[in-house]
Amino acid sequence: MDNVTLMIIIWAAIVAVAFLLEFLMYNFVSSWFAVGGLAALISAPLGLFWPWQIFIFFVVSFLFLLGMRPFVKRFIKTETVATNLDANVGMMVKLIKDCANGVAEIEIGDINWKVICPDGLKTGEEVEITGAKGNKYIVEKKEKQV
Repeated sequence: MDNVTLMIIIWAAIVAVAFLLEFLMYNFVSSWFAVGGLAALISAPLGLFWPWQIFIFFVVSFLFLLGMRPFVKRFIKTETVATNLDANVGMMVKLIKDCANGVAEIEIGDINWKVICPDGLKTGEEVEITGAKGNKYIVEKKEKQV
């Protein structure tokens, strides 16, 4: 088997695997490589040396990624999954530890959470969870509305 035939078989296999993966995952990850593989597959019978075929594969894959990803991204809907931190935003809780250096603690259920808070808040004061930063809640003193 000569080198041209071998490269045609290799590129055809890469294209087939990339399209199969795209079909199974349908998230436009391997389609870029399938198009690059097609370009390299076309260059193989033209007699280009194999390093040039690999170069063509990567350049076409990268250009196709740059060109098509923004277009495809508009049509793919990704679901944002709320974490347990997000679920508690807006909740009123009491501090279980004084706020010192901008950090205190609250308890939600049986779990103690570190919170970022304004200095001067004392144990037992009621605060509202307004957001999250990393693994800490952000809380603010809110007056109860009547």
